[in-house]
Amino acid sequence: MSKLSRITSYEREKIELYLRMKKSHRWIGNKLCRSHTDISREIKRNSNKFFPYRAKDAQRLHEARLLKKNRKKLEKFENRKLKEYVVSNLNDDLSPDQIAGRLKSTPPPELMGFAISHESIYQYIYNGQGRFEMLYPHLRTGRHKRRRRFDRKKRSKINIPERISIHARPEEADNKERFGDWETDSMIFSKQKEILSTQYERKTMLCRLHKLPNKTAKKPRTRLPIVLSPYRTDLG
Repeated sequence: MSKLSRITSYEREKIELYLRMKKSHRWIGNKLCRSHTDISREIKRNSNKFFPYRAKDAQRLHEARLLKKNRKKLEKFENRKLKEYVVSNLNDDLSPDQIAGRLKSTPPPELMGFAISHESIYQYIYNGQGRFEMLYPHLRTGRHKRRRRFDRKKRSKINIPERISIHARPEEADNKERFGDWETDSMIFSKQKEILSTQYERKTMLCRLHKLPNKTAKKPRTRLPIVLSPYRTDLG
């Protein structure tokens, strides 16, 4: 006998017909190439002494059980507080990775022992009830439809020619023993072209911020001498 994973709608129609013909469960199983225990289980799950087996009702109950089984983690009633926590943080523009990480490291008292993965949050946003709550605009990308897994961009390895590791900087700078050791970086935002260029002097902890029109390498290079000119004697 061939063993199928689930009883089909067509088989349910046959089961109802054979039951009306007063056939035994073993006879029906042989006819459908099924174990008689599969047939008995199917009939028992979808009928009782007051309501005889009906193929249409059995199929409806089967689909309802599947829907309940496949519900997303955040859609289950016992996880309603977890859902409120996730949705609240999404509305505050936190990413699913940040939410999952904060729940693991610093959970609120009412959610001690709870955990969720960032993938489960994405599934809720794009494939669950979150579709109707319009949560996707709060994501970094703001896409209304999630890209397929194999279409997503992979992070490429950063390759800077003649790069010198920060671990190779002079000991005086590492220990903050002298003035004039500056660190610079850029703050980039996903929804706007402008960036912030930051300069930080290690010993005095002096910080300077200024806005640049874009994130090309040329702009910070041309702006950097102007920003640091009041603090350097070799530029005048």
